[in-house]
Amino acid sequence: MLRIVVQAALAAVLSLAGVHGLAAEDLSGTLTVWDWQYTSEKWGAALKQIDAEFIEAHPGVTITHVGQPNDTYYQLIQAANSSATGPDVAMMHAGTFGVLKYTESLEPLNDRITPEMRATIKGWESVGVGFDPNGTILGVPGSLSGWVFYYNKALFKKAGLDPDKTPVTFDDLVAAAKQLKAAGIVPFGGGNADGWGNLQYLNILFPATFDTAQSQALATGKVKYNDAAFRTVNEQLIMLLKDYFDPGYASTVLWTEGVAAFNAGQAAIIAGIASDTVSFNEFLPELGDNLGVFYAPAGAAAHPYIPVSSGPVWSMTKYAKNKDLAWAYLQFLTGPRGAEIQNQTAGVLPINSAYKLPDSAPAFVRNMLNDLQTRDTFLYASSLMKQDVAFDWVRKIQDVTNGVTSLDDALNQLQAVQEKN
Repeated sequence: MLRIVVQAALAAVLSLAGVHGLAAEDLSGTLTVWDWQYTSEKWGAALKQIDAEFIEAHPGVTITHVGQPNDTYYQLIQAANSSATGPDVAMMHAGTFGVLKYTESLEPLNDRITPEMRATIKGWESVGVGFDPNGTILGVPGSLSGWVFYYNKALFKKAGLDPDKTPVTFDDLVAAAKQLKAAGIVPFGGGNADGWGNLQYLNILFPATFDTAQSQALATGKVKYNDAAFRTVNEQLIMLLKDYFDPGYASTVLWTEGVAAFNAGQAAIIAGIASDTVSFNEFLPELGDNLGVFYAPAGAAAHPYIPVSSGPVWSMTKYAKNKDLAWAYLQFLTGPRGAEIQNQTAGVLPINSAYKLPDSAPAFVRNMLNDLQTRDTFLYASSLMKQDVAFDWVRKIQDVTNGVTSLDDALNQLQAVQEKN
C-alpha cells in the first residue's frame, strides 16, 4: 500500500463555497482519502493537484491520500468499515457493485447536497438506494463515462470493411469479426487474466438484449440471472470468446495491459471506457485518425442504450472524523474546478455541466461526449449487479468458456448467489 501524505501551509486562502455555514478558515484537521487511482500517472496527477489546491484554500488542513490496490480495494474497504477506522472520503464504483453495497457504512448526503449540485451533476440514480435519484444518496457522481467499442480504422480497411461504417446489430458485429479473422487480423483484443476483460465485454453487449426497464428489473431481482434474456447475452459473449479472440486473451494479459497490443495493431476492436483507463486517452496519441468508436449493437433491443457510469463516485463514511471537512473536499473534488483539473490533466470527461470542455478538445472527444449526453443511456450491467454476483460471474463465465461447467449450471449457481444476498 502506498501512503502519500500531502501537507502545505500557504498564506493565500482561496474562496470556496461555505459548508454548513463554515468559512474557509474554520476548516482544519486531517482528512483521509482512499481510492485506486492516486498512484496512476495521469489521474493520480490530477488528484494530487486537487489536494494541493484544496489545502491552499484551507491552510489548516492536512490530507492523507492513500492509493489502494485495485484488486483488493473492496476487501480493504470492508475491513475498514468493520473496524470503523479508515477513510473519511472513499472512491467507489457506481451502483450495487460499489457504493450501494455499503448502506450501513456510508453517510447519507441528502441534507448536504445543494440545489445547484442537483441541477448541474448527472447520475444521481447511480448513488441512490434502490437506484432512486430522489432516495437516500450515498455518494456524489464524479465523472461521465461509458462502455464502448474502440476500433482501428486501418485494420477495418485492410480487411475490406468500410472504416466509417460500424456494426449496428450483433449480427453485423459477428460478420465484421469473421471478415477480420479471414484477413488474418485478430478481431477482439484486451486481456482477461484478471477476469476484468470479460466483464467489460458483458457491459457493452448487455443493452443488445436488455432495454432500460429490463435492466432495472434485473437490478431489483424481478428478472433472474438464469432467465432466457441474461442467458442470451452470455451465449453471445461466449461465442465471440471462442471464435474471435486472441488465444492468449484469457490467461496471459490483464485487461488494462491490452492497451499496448491494441495500439500496436494486434487487434481490431477492444472493449474500453469512454473516460478512464483503456480509453481514448491511451489510444488517440498512438492511433490518431485511425481510432474509431461505436456502441452497443442492437439485438432483441432494437435501439440499445449506451451503458454509462457516473463514476467512479465519491462517498463519505459514517465514521469520518470531520464530516464538514470531508464534505467540503467532496464539493471541491466534484465541482467545476475539480472537473476541470481532472479533464485537463487526465482526460476525464465531466459529469458536472458547470464545466464545459474547451474548444481545443479533440473532435473525437467532443463527439463522443455529445453522444453520451444526447443519446439514450442507462447504467452499465456490472453496476446493476451485486458485488458478490459480479465477482462470481467473472469466475463462472471463465469456467464455461474452458468447458469446466455448463452455462445452465453457471447461471443457476449465479442466481443462487443473488438470492443468498
